[in-house]
Amino acid sequence: MLRIEQLMTTGVIAVRDSDSISKAEGEMRQADIRHLPVIDEGHRVIGILSNRDLLAHHGATKRVGAVMTREVLTVRPEMPAFRAAEVMRDRKLGSLPVVSDDGVLVGIVTETDFLGVAANALQGRSGAALLDR
Repeated sequence: MLRIEQLMTTGVIAVRDSDSISKAEGEMRQADIRHLPVIDEGHRVIGILSNRDLLAHHGATKRVGAVMTREVLTVRPEMPAFRAAEVMRDRKLGSLPVVSDDGVLVGIVTETDFLGVAANALQGRSGAALLDR
């Protein structure tokens, strides 16, 4: 059974709630990503910032904490991937931060990760080949 740890991206770019919106925009643009986890001093997830959040406040001098989503769903690395996919589909989420047992950010899984698996499966690949990126 495919697990989140097999799909997730590690080395995640994250921001702090005290960072400026312009810094977050720059990070997203440079990395060509649409979601940024927001972490505290202990690297625990306290929110998430999407490109939609930034579009609504483009050019504003606000801080990330003023526009981020505070009630963020997270998953654990050992979670079956299909469960995370169901959550993302049912809640219309584009990403889920992946956290350790103590809430520390260890990765992120996005709809793009699942689309890669789907594309490989639709080509008839199975098993480890599903993870080829």
